[in-house]
Amino acid sequence: MNTTGIKRPQAVTNSTRVLTVPPPSVANNSHYFFRTNEKIMNAISNRFLMWVDAVGGYLVCLNNQLTIGQARPNSKVDIPLLADISSKHAQLKRQGEEGDYIIEPLAQVLVQNKEIQSPTLLHHGDLISLGTAELQFTKPHPLSASARLDLIGQTRTNPYTDAILLMSDTLIIGNNMANHIVYHGDDHQIVLYLQNEKLLCRSDQQVNLDGLAGQSGGELFYGSQIKSDRISFSLEEV
Repeated sequence: MNTTGIKRPQAVTNSTRVLTVPPPSVANNSHYFFRTNEKIMNAISNRFLMWVDAVGGYLVCLNNQLTIGQARPNSKVDIPLLADISSKHAQLKRQGEEGDYIIEPLAQVLVQNKEIQSPTLLHHGDLISLGTAELQFTKPHPLSASARLDLIGQTRTNPYTDAILLMSDTLIIGNNMANHIVYHGDDHQIVLYLQNEKLLCRSDQQVNLDGLAGQSGGELFYGSQIKSDRISFSLEEV
């Protein structure tokens, strides 16, 4: 049989690549990814949940403007709190190159136990009170515009998390107290960062990224899992 001119199929490798022909369910959707020949993974949008083994869970918000309000069915607020507060209680805005955070009251808001009537600049360590909810604002890393809101007392998010991360340029996981997420262990750092509207990560040690061993970084998606000898975490859609 003459096989001249017949193109033989290329060997499938276990490397990161985009589907040549997406399945019908995502054929018209540009936000899909094929990391292995078995799993479709959707691109990260404005919010996601991050679960860090032996550390905690986090609601990560990427937008520069966020609404804080009561957690209700079909609520469209960015930061839903299980507390006696208004459906839309306050707005948070990140602005400027230094990443200044402004809180604007839509209902009664106290900053450092003083009621505010107009947009107010937040400072590292400020205590924010909204009805029965209390949050502490911090900017842990001096070189990052990302910030953190810790839940004080009985304040809870829905779904439950330990803190809210307001991600700007980078999000740092490591054993340094200046990191956005701190684990207690040996030196190891993983950085999440935004580039061309994509969420990526880089690690100072090799990790297992979505089943691929020996990686130093790559793009992250809903459902991504990152594992190393010291840090393991996963991402989920809200």
